[in-house]
Amino acid sequence: MHMPSAVSRKQLSVALALGSIAVLMVGLQPLLLGELLAQNRLSLEGVGLVAMGEILSLGLGVVLGDLLRSVFSLRVITVVAILAASGMDLITANTTGDGALALTRALAGLAEGLLLWGTVNLIVQGPAPDRVAGVFMVVQTLGQAAVAAVLAYWVLPIQSTSSYGFVFLGVLTAASLLLVRWQPSRLTNQQAEHAESTKFGWGLNHVLLLGLAFMQLSAIGGLWAYLEPLSKYVGMDAQSAQLLVSGTLLMQVLGGCLGIILVRRVSDYSMLAVAASLLGGIALGMYFSADLGVKVFLVLCGAFGLIWLMLTPFQVRIALQLDRSGRIAALVPGMQLLGCAFGPLMSSQWVVGENAEYVLLVSATFSLIALTLVGLLRRCPASKPASFARKVVLVVGASSGMGRGLAVRLAQEGAWVVATARRKELLNDLQQEITLQGGKCLVSAVDALDEQAAAGLVDEIVKLYGRLDVVVLNAGGAPALDMREMKAADVTAYMRSNYDVVVNYLFPALEQMSRQGHGFVVHTNSLAGFLGVTLQGPYSAAKGALRLLIDTCRIEFGGRGIRFLSLYPGFVATAQTANDGMPAPLEISEAVAVDHMLYAMRSRRWDYLFPWPMRWVIRLARVLPKSVTLWVLRKELPGAQAVDRRYEPAVSLNKTV
Repeated sequence: MHMPSAVSRKQLSVALALGSIAVLMVGLQPLLLGELLAQNRLSLEGVGLVAMGEILSLGLGVVLGDLLRSVFSLRVITVVAILAASGMDLITANTTGDGALALTRALAGLAEGLLLWGTVNLIVQGPAPDRVAGVFMVVQTLGQAAVAAVLAYWVLPIQSTSSYGFVFLGVLTAASLLLVRWQPSRLTNQQAEHAESTKFGWGLNHVLLLGLAFMQLSAIGGLWAYLEPLSKYVGMDAQSAQLLVSGTLLMQVLGGCLGIILVRRVSDYSMLAVAASLLGGIALGMYFSADLGVKVFLVLCGAFGLIWLMLTPFQVRIALQLDRSGRIAALVPGMQLLGCAFGPLMSSQWVVGENAEYVLLVSATFSLIALTLVGLLRRCPASKPASFARKVVLVVGASSGMGRGLAVRLAQEGAWVVATARRKELLNDLQQEITLQGGKCLVSAVDALDEQAAAGLVDEIVKLYGRLDVVVLNAGGAPALDMREMKAADVTAYMRSNYDVVVNYLFPALEQMSRQGHGFVVHTNSLAGFLGVTLQGPYSAAKGALRLLIDTCRIEFGGRGIRFLSLYPGFVATAQTANDGMPAPLEISEAVAVDHMLYAMRSRRWDYLFPWPMRWVIRLARVLPKSVTLWVLRKELPGAQAVDRRYEPAVSLNKTV
């Protein structure tokens, strides 16, 4: 939970504007360096050196700003940075030669880094820094796209011995002085408090992740810096090549928004692996399709821009999983920046005269290295994996199936488990098994449909341990139910057996967790909660309602330090489901299901669907036309039968989907 901030919305808006101006050149390099190249003031080999020097200096400028924060006020640093950056832009407009341009742009990058430093610090100290950081990425890219369009249409077509593109950039940067008056005069120094509250130690996985971010952005930066000469190589004229840069920036915006959507729904490691493969494929596609015309090149450029900003949310998410102190996450943007500088540097070594096509092979090589690093990172254990040792964990529905397996695994890890279900004899067996293994487990036979009894058990736990850290809501289930043979009361009864058993424990647990200021709610839902499933109508309806209920709880209780995880298993083979009459494609064992549950609980996810083949089957079913989905599901529907299961008791089946 982020503490209240002294940074106002107006100050934050000004910070985003200044930061966007600071990084304008990063997105405009293909256009502005292309202009210098066209005027014969910069060689093709020098493009990579100039691009690398400015981006590298930008990163050093951020470090310099942190060193100067105790000496000068934020406003003084910002004014000096704006004047220096604007001055260097105007000097660049009349500078010729690779060495002179590299020096001038390096000094400009240092000033831009100082300006960016102020923005980053205000974002961190402001409200909802994670969300605002995402907004900043989109805003800066939109700004780059807009300025690129202006340059391409009205500025760069002007014939002159000077670079009107850099003149325009210098004037725009100088105009940002008008915004300084709304900045706070100084930044609050929160680093000491943060250092005391968190501990950090370097691990191999940290190095692998930073190397991955570096390599992926090296692949992108090496291609991006030479996008304009590459576009001309496939037959585009100068103005079309300039407009292509603007269009690619707009695709980056779309990719950034898509990344925000997918980061909660797609495996982080899988996404980065797919992105590395696609980036390598795009580079090779450009290399081998040069003779196929402009259209193929445009499609590949669009895909390239789409992937670019999509990477950052996943890289940062993994960084936070590996290191909760946030130090690695804070270093990810720096490694991306260094990668954007290193890529053009290495690409420049393979440019021969006017021929820049070999930079595509360099980019593909970086993508291959990045793909290798994803594989190594995925197999490298976390330095300090999340542990439930000495956590008070209430497992509802623990007498059999996944609930029992999870209770045993948590107790083996050192958790203080309280197991509850209706069947006393099975609970006693569970307690004996855990005790013999040296674990701690209390059991209580409670009917989860009894609201008062459920609340009473939560109160007993709090009296005994003083807190409740984790509640696992795993109760529910149903046999195969043909609604053509059911009455309204039967449907209601089976829905209650899956809905009420969760709600009756959920809200007493939330009340206690709100008082103590922390807690973790784990709900075992089902992939059937996403769409109606044959012979599981009441079950699907209850699971769908619970999915929305937990989502709303995230909104209303998330600010109280309570975290929610929804698990969506596919078909799980248990003793109770062996002969229930339900088809079970891609069924997994209880042990595998428990492995998935623990993985999701440790990785700080919001929703976790497993196994992955069923996850994609459900997603495909939700995007296909309804008529197609219904046609497939009806094939599993048996003819109307006289089998009457309406009076079977609802037990904890853990049969999902």
